[in-house]
Amino acid sequence: MPTATFFRLPEEKRERLIEACWSELTRVRFNEVSINRIIAAAHIPRGSFYQYFEDKEELIRYLLEDMREYFISLLQNILLEAKGDLFSLPLMAYDRLLDHQGYTDPMLEKFIRIMTLNKGMDMQSFVGGPCDFLPDQLWKATDTSKLRRNDRDYVSQVFRMACAALAFAVVEALHQLERPEDTRKSLQLCMDLLRYGGAAEEYKEVAV
Repeated sequence: MPTATFFRLPEEKRERLIEACWSELTRVRFNEVSINRIIAAAHIPRGSFYQYFEDKEELIRYLLEDMREYFISLLQNILLEAKGDLFSLPLMAYDRLLDHQGYTDPMLEKFIRIMTLNKGMDMQSFVGGPCDFLPDQLWKATDTSKLRRNDRDYVSQVFRMACAALAFAVVEALHQLERPEDTRKSLQLCMDLLRYGGAAEEYKEVAV
């Protein structure tokens, strides 16, 4: 976590520093992040940086955790709007993250850029180690009565598959900007399969 001094900074100065940090993180790999470039862009003395962060690793962890919390909050709000329906979550999130005019959520753009720059890196290690894939906020916002089972392991797996379908659709949409509706229809089909299953009635088996 940043120091208390960081949080006492005037809002304009704190935002300028964070903007410079994000600019650096979305330009180079983590191991190439330069504090010198950050302080030059933020117009602060080098010594001031170490009054706010212990080192660049702490800075990276803080920004990635901030990113994680942003997406959790976004999905939580969507889930509440969807009355806890996990099957509606991906399509609603898709519409929130992308639109027909080519708008992309700014935090999503940062996330994609960071993942592209840091391929193969364990991102989770920068935000405090392993954690439950289904955060408490989303677990509490989910209406488990809409699912065949309501234990957390099962709900977590449904959430994982829903997020995988969403992630695939977002990446596909960003590569085919002229056909976002086609991608949305494919996502709708994926969610229908997840909601209703793909097997014909005569082939369905009772789970053991």
